[in-house]
Amino acid sequence: MPRPRVVLDVQGGDRGPAEVIAGGIKASSAFDVEVIFAGDQGVILGEMGRWAKKRFKKKHEILHAPETVTMDDVPTQAVRKKKESSLVKGIEYVRAGKASAFVSPANTGAVMAASLFNLGRIKGIARPGLAAVIPTVKGKNVLIIDVGANVDCEPENLKEFAIMGKVYAQAILGVANPKIGLLNIGAEKMKGNDLALKTFYLLEQLGDFHGNVEGNTILEGEVDVVVCDGFAGNVLLKAFEGGAAATVEFMKSAIAKDILASLGAVVLYPALKKFKRKISAAQFGGAPLLGVRNVVIVAHGNSDAEAIKSAIRVAVESVQQDLIDKIELGLSAHAQHLTTKEVTT
Repeated sequence: MPRPRVVLDVQGGDRGPAEVIAGGIKASSAFDVEVIFAGDQGVILGEMGRWAKKRFKKKHEILHAPETVTMDDVPTQAVRKKKESSLVKGIEYVRAGKASAFVSPANTGAVMAASLFNLGRIKGIARPGLAAVIPTVKGKNVLIIDVGANVDCEPENLKEFAIMGKVYAQAILGVANPKIGLLNIGAEKMKGNDLALKTFYLLEQLGDFHGNVEGNTILEGEVDVVVCDGFAGNVLLKAFEGGAAATVEFMKSAIAKDILASLGAVVLYPALKKFKRKISAAQFGGAPLLGVRNVVIVAHGNSDAEAIKSAIRVAVESVQQDLIDKIELGLSAHAQHLTTKEVTT
């Protein structure tokens, strides 16, 4: 297999192009990948000049795109009007077959809109879902889908998220038989709103459906994939991120106020640093937009260089594992299963 070519949108992130470019340069050295930098050519060349002085002298392709899609832009309008933006030109580059994946820390809605307009959906998928990987107390990871691409969903959408999430857990997370859970306010089958009740019925038709899971049990690692609408998923993810960050600050504050704890801080510091790293966005980098016809990874808007590097790693793994083809096969197998079931009954 040839080396994956990944387009990196260096504009639109909260930290500015320099941090994103740094992550791209680090990724190109760490992984078997060719990174194409999309953005203002002058800015990119300036940053590459600084890195060349640090012995990072590898040549990189630049896709000049002077316009920026900001977090305040209305997604569909930005995609239609800002044709020279790094986001639009980068995705068009992938559509033309000149690259195999796209990574961006820009406006999530705009990334989704540009992906749908230019790349299209995988056959059998009505709405793409944004997936996020988080750690659990058991040491394994859990995939949550959707975490923000669709604030309103139909039961059929959540069933599609479950199928795509299962394929991703198998191909990328290495889980042989992923257990699927439906986010709900209770574990009982008859709990929840109309969406949850109808979705539960559909997910029962899938293999490996574990049932309902509550927000306070997800981190216990009982399931491998958690399915929900994008509104609930985004709230859940941000609550997790905020809670994790607050835990670190609470620990720091407690240590600072306790003399004995302060004396032991030298011993605790490596463990604290490791814990913070484990729960940070830098560990997992980006959220794959599952359901579009190419690999698209949405990095956190506040991503630092390490998070961008990790997002590119996710893109490379997705390309190498033929993720898009496997999702199509997963959908086809489910459709065939339903047809067989109808015939036999």
